[in-house]
Amino acid sequence: MRSFFSTLLLSNWAFLLILFIAAISVLYLDTIINPELRVLLFSIFFLLTMFGSFYISYSIAKIVILPLNKIERKTDEINAGDFGSELSRPEIRELAKLTESINGMARRLKSQFIDLNLEKEKFNSLLQNLKEGVFAFDKSNTILFQNKNIPNSIISPNSQSRPIQDVIYHKDLLQLIEDTIENQSEKRAIIQDQQHYFSIRIYPVRSNNFIFIYLGVILDVTEEKQNQMIREQFFENASHELKTPITSIKGFTETLEGRLNLNENSQEKKFLDAIQRNTDRMIHIIEDMMTISKLENLSTSITREMFNLYELVSNIGESLSSIFDKKQQIYEIQIDPHFIINADLILLEHLVINLVSNASNYSPEKTNITIKAYLEETHFHLEVIDQGIGINPEEAERIFERFYRVDSNRSRKVGGTGLGLSIVKHIARLHNGDVSVRVNPAGGSIFQVLIPLE
Repeated sequence: MRSFFSTLLLSNWAFLLILFIAAISVLYLDTIINPELRVLLFSIFFLLTMFGSFYISYSIAKIVILPLNKIERKTDEINAGDFGSELSRPEIRELAKLTESINGMARRLKSQFIDLNLEKEKFNSLLQNLKEGVFAFDKSNTILFQNKNIPNSIISPNSQSRPIQDVIYHKDLLQLIEDTIENQSEKRAIIQDQQHYFSIRIYPVRSNNFIFIYLGVILDVTEEKQNQMIREQFFENASHELKTPITSIKGFTETLEGRLNLNENSQEKKFLDAIQRNTDRMIHIIEDMMTISKLENLSTSITREMFNLYELVSNIGESLSSIFDKKQQIYEIQIDPHFIINADLILLEHLVINLVSNASNYSPEKTNITIKAYLEETHFHLEVIDQGIGINPEEAERIFERFYRVDSNRSRKVGGTGLGLSIVKHIARLHNGDVSVRVNPAGGSIFQVLIPLE
C-alpha cells in the first residue's frame, strides 16, 4: 500500500519517462521520414502527450475521489443514525487510515447508541412506573416529558412539545411554574383538585450554573391530608370536650379547699393539692393542644408588624419573674434596646415564652437564662441559652415532636406538657423560618430560631 504522495510521484515519473522515449522516437523518425510528414508526426506526438496527461490525471483523481465519495456517503449515513456496513479499505494509505478511523468511530457510535437506547428505555420504564407524576419542561415553557401517573385533570396526556399554558389546567400549578422560572429556585406547594390534594415540587436542573430544564414532581397526598384533617379535628374536638369537665374539677377542688379549711399537713389537704396540681397540668396540655390546632389552621395567615424586640423580651422576663426568683435564676438579655423586627407580635411572644419557660424548667437553681438576638444577612436570629441538663445530638430533631420528652420523669416533675417546643416549631415555620438546638459549650443547650427578614 502506497501513500498518495508516492503514487502521484511515481505516476509523474512514469509519464515523463514515456514522454522522453516518445520524444527520442519522434526525433529519430524525423530524420528518416519524408519532410512532408513531419507536421503529422508532431501532431500525433502532441495528441498522445495531451491524452496521456489527461489519462494520468483522471486515474489519480479516480483513485482519490471514489473513496472520498464513499466516505462522504458513509458520514451522511452515520449522521442520520444509520451505521450500516463498514467501508472497504482503499489502496491509498492516507485514505485507508481515514476509512479505518471512520469505521472505528461508527462502531463506537453504534455501541453507544445501543447503550443509550437501552438506558433510555430503562429510564422511561422507571419514570412511567413511579408512584409520583413526573414532567419536564424547558425555558421556553414547552413540555419535554411526562409520565402516565400525572392526573389528566392537572396536565393533559401526551403533551410533549406543547406549551405549558395549553396543557396545564390548574391555575395554582401554572403560578408555581412561573414563580420557579422567575426565581430560578425550587418551589413547593400543595394544591387541591376537586377532592384530591397534590404535593407539587418544581426545581431547575443546572449544569455549570446554567439551567437547561425544569423538573416537576406531583404526588397524590389525599390520604395523608385526610388523615391529617381527621387528626386535627379530633385534636380540636377533644381539647374542647376536655376543657369543660377539667375546669369544673378545678373549680370544685378550689371550693372544697376553701370551705373545708384543712390543716396543711393533713392527708386530705395533700389529696386536694394533688388534684389541683394535676388539673392545672391537664389545663396546660389542653391549652397547648388548642394552640397547636390553631397554628396548623392558620397556614400562612399571620399578621406581621414592626415592634421592638427588646421591649417584648423584657416584658416576658417581668411576667416570668416569679419562676426565676423561685429558682434564683438570672434572666439576662443581650439584645440592642432599639432592635426592631417585622413579625407576628402575639405568636413571637408565645414562642419566646415557651423557650424561656423550657430553659428555666430544665435548668438548676442559680443559673443564667440568656436571650440573644442579631441580624445576619437576610435572617433574624434569636437564641435562648440555658445551663441545664443539655440534649443529646441524637434527640436534637425529635425534641420538637409532640409529647416527646428527653427525660420523662423530670418532665413530669417540672410539669411540662411536651407540646411547648412543637408550638415553637409551628410558629417559626409560619414565619417561613426554622428552629434548632445545639449543645452549649458552657453546659446546657442553645435553642436558635431563624426567621427571614421579609
